Amino acid sequence: MKYFVFIVFDEPEIVGVLDFLVEVMNGKRWKAPPHLTIQGPLESRPTSEHIDGIKERLASDEILIANPGIFTTKSGVALYLSVNSQNLKKVWNKPEYPIAKYGFNPHLTIYEGPDIKKAQRAYDFLKSGFYRIELICRKYSVVPYASKQLELFPVHEVQGDENAITRLIGLGKVSSSFRAAFMQAVNS
Repeated sequence: MKYFVFIVFDEPEIVGVLDFLVEVMNGKRWKAPPHLTIQGPLESRPTSEHIDGIKERLASDEILIANPGIFTTKSGVALYLSVNSQNLKKVWNKPEYPIAKYGFNPHLTIYEGPDIKKAQRAYDFLKSGFYRIELICRKYSVVPYASKQLELFPVHEVQGDENAITRLIGLGKVSSSFRAAFMQAVNS
């Protein structure tokens, strides 16, 4: 069995915005909460002391989710948003993707599949600068995960705020045309 350490995003508005993007790209929302794998695969289960050490290093961090990117995969293409914080690199441990060889590119995959044109349209839209995604997450959890045992993934009660985009539009933080423009750009 392989073990991992995740950062799970706990802010309903952040989860809601990410869910919206994922749903437009994939036709459905995520089954598991949005998360970033920061360590693994590991050969042994992370101890509570290990998890607490990561939490301490990240305690004052705000996590920025922004800057779209795209890369090819075995199934076609992946569209992602970059993720970073002040101390994230200090807790990063992904043996199959060493920083020396692959660089440091933490990200949340929004879409992975064969529709390269759809992913490119979404990337172009998000990269355009007019509709820029910059989410700052202040509430998140650091949790262990064991592969092949989905029930061990700690599914938090944080549900994505399905009205997050509408609420952010009302607060003037998101353009009133963002939702419709993103859907049109991706599906055109």
